[in-house]
Amino acid sequence: MSVFKKKDKSDDKKKKHDEGEKKNELNPVSANIQQQSIQATSATPLQATSPQQTSSTNGSIPNSTSNHSFTDETDRMKKEEDDKKKLQEAAAKQRKEEDDRIKREEQEKRRKEEEERKKSFAASEELNEEFEIQSLEQMGKLNSAVGNHDMFTFFPADVYQAYDKLQSFSRDLNTSVSHPEIVFVGPRGAGKSSLIEAFIGRALNIVGASTNLTSGTSKRPVYLQFVNNVECETPKVTMKKDNILKEFDHDLVIPFEQLNDNLAKRNSIYSEEPIYVSIEVKTALNLTIIDTPGLVANESAADQQKIDQIVNGILRPTHRLIIAVEACGDWSNMTMLSFVKKVDPELSRSTFVFTKFFNMIQDFNNTRGVNRFLSGTMSEIKSFFVTLPNHKIRARFSEPARYQEKINQAYKRDMQSLEQFQYDKRYERNIGVHPFRRYILNIVWKSYQDNIPRILKHLRSKRATAESALNDLQKQSGSLDSTMLRSIASNYTVTFLQINEKLISGTSEGNPSVNGQTLEEEKSQQGDGGEWVDLYNRPIKFDPEEWGIPYWNSKLYGGQQFERLMAEFKAVSDNTKISEVTMDDVATATGINKLNNIPNYAWAASDLASQKSQDALVPLIEQLCERAVYIMKRLADVTDKVVDSRKKNRIVGNNRLNSNNNGSIDMMDNIDQYPYFTHHVKDLYYKFIEQTAKNCKEKCLDEFYSTRTIYWELTEHPDQSLPHLRNDHQDTKAAVDHLATQLFDSIRGRITKNVLLKFYNFFLVPMQTDLWNEIQAKITCLSNDSLEQIFEVNATRDQLRDEEKNQQLILEKYSQNDEFFLKAASQFCHPLSN
Repeated sequence: MSVFKKKDKSDDKKKKHDEGEKKNELNPVSANIQQQSIQATSATPLQATSPQQTSSTNGSIPNSTSNHSFTDETDRMKKEEDDKKKLQEAAAKQRKEEDDRIKREEQEKRRKEEEERKKSFAASEELNEEFEIQSLEQMGKLNSAVGNHDMFTFFPADVYQAYDKLQSFSRDLNTSVSHPEIVFVGPRGAGKSSLIEAFIGRALNIVGASTNLTSGTSKRPVYLQFVNNVECETPKVTMKKDNILKEFDHDLVIPFEQLNDNLAKRNSIYSEEPIYVSIEVKTALNLTIIDTPGLVANESAADQQKIDQIVNGILRPTHRLIIAVEACGDWSNMTMLSFVKKVDPELSRSTFVFTKFFNMIQDFNNTRGVNRFLSGTMSEIKSFFVTLPNHKIRARFSEPARYQEKINQAYKRDMQSLEQFQYDKRYERNIGVHPFRRYILNIVWKSYQDNIPRILKHLRSKRATAESALNDLQKQSGSLDSTMLRSIASNYTVTFLQINEKLISGTSEGNPSVNGQTLEEEKSQQGDGGEWVDLYNRPIKFDPEEWGIPYWNSKLYGGQQFERLMAEFKAVSDNTKISEVTMDDVATATGINKLNNIPNYAWAASDLASQKSQDALVPLIEQLCERAVYIMKRLADVTDKVVDSRKKNRIVGNNRLNSNNNGSIDMMDNIDQYPYFTHHVKDLYYKFIEQTAKNCKEKCLDEFYSTRTIYWELTEHPDQSLPHLRNDHQDTKAAVDHLATQLFDSIRGRITKNVLLKFYNFFLVPMQTDLWNEIQAKITCLSNDSLEQIFEVNATRDQLRDEEKNQQLILEKYSQNDEFFLKAASQFCHPLSN
């Protein structure tokens, strides 16, 4: 009974504990305290219980009850552990929510502080801007007498007009005049792009408010190409196509105001590929201004190396003028001098401009400090000190006149401050944008003025050439009389024949590497008749090296080319075999002996050999004749080239021939003016070659004897192997075929040898002897009327008269251009003061 009471008490205690746990879930802190107290309480009775009591109790409770009580205790402890974990998780969650809340409050606080700071900064900036504007406005309105000019109005209008005329003369004379290129280089934020705008006199706003100064004003070189164009009253701006951005693969004409936005779109990555901008206007000299990426010292090593590589590549060409821009400061901290010396060690093409000069002036407190700073530059290096409006002022006063006014006001403010310090007047020409602009434009103007003598010299050289050509035409017109024509004809004929004879005998004057032909070139350029063919018009293919053809791969002309042809004919002839002899040929050729009615096989062999040799060799002789004619006719063209070469040598004064006969030299120099006569001489030459070849061919064909002659020679030395009866037809055919082959080989050898001899004697030799008499006789015997007809005197006179008129117009044009050029040069030579 007492056991169950105990159990009820423990159940009640457990129930109360569970209710307490539920309450503790609502309050984690109190739950932890209660948990600790419960653990302490539960531990105390166990420790206070004596061994006797424990033993007594165990002895009085059954085993099953003891086990059940142990299980309940385990469940209770497990439940306590689970509740403990839940409490810990809830506490961690609550702590996280508290941390997030605190973090959000801090972020919101910082955001509000940043907004307040930005508002304060904007108000301060606005206040500073207004203060800057008021400071400039205090300098008063400046009139034009102060020099309120930009780059487009710096020179008088007649200077730009004269420059356009000079450029036109240069293009007409094909005389290149390089235009100056000016590179602006400097650290980031030093005012490099601002100086370009001040130099031009337009608020292009290249460093506009939309550009993030912390990322650099420019990541790619910008080429501003100013072009003189009389058709453009106002500047015409063209963004040239971009080679690395596909969306800008075409030229784009834009207003001046959109230049900065277009530059920003193309200026997103570091690249050595430039951005080209063309600015065309009639009041400009051709000039290229290059804005480079700003130099930085605190960038990553890769970016700094990339920028230095781009800038050094632009500065390296020695014809470019370097403008080194750097903000005023302590001379010991200046970096541009050492940087520029890397590409221009002698500083011969470098100019230094120090910006933010007004900020530096405010730090001075005495005259000595001002003069010491101004004298800090190297005396032999041109330097300038300028103050430029910031980008907000430039954007606010972007209208050209207002912008120029702000530049002038900044200059006047600097001078006023310097006057208060009573600075050294020697530095007056080194202060302000206007002296800097005058200095640079003076260099540009002088570079073009230095080209005037060179253009004038070229113009007068053209004029002298025109005068000389007109005099030559007039002399040539006066030389069209019979006596002069006969002298020209005689001189040209002798020269033609002399050169032709030398080419046949052997000379390299004809330039064999150009005018010579290899064996393959000879055959291909001749066309029909170039390749050897047999009786049935089948090409005869062979390896020239295997057959021993000399110089088959060398370029030859004249006599040596003729020698190669003879060797080739002999090789082809020696390798020509008798065509097949059939039984029909043998039976037909045999016939019947008139004396004894017995077949004559010797006659058959002789007849077959005669016919077969003619069939095989006559086509080769005809082809040999055609090839020889082609080789000799080629010499006329080679002779013309030799004449031209000698003419060029005479013009330059080298290798003068016939120096004692200046008249003949002049006539030969003008031989191109008489194409009808030169054609007549070539026609006589061609006809002689063809007639000589025809005669030679006829003599070669005489080598083919009749069948009776061959038979007579054969019977003088009878062959016992010939059959006398027709019992065995195959033996008869074989014997006749064998004898005919022997006769063919003998005839072929004899004819080949004799043909070669006859081509030497009756074709080549007349080309060196009879040709002179033939052509000279026909030219010398010409009457005066015939000469005038051959020279086409009337047509030549008309042609020369037209050429004289054209040349006279050309001479008059050059004379007028000379006068106009001198006038334009005088206008362009507008005096500039330094």
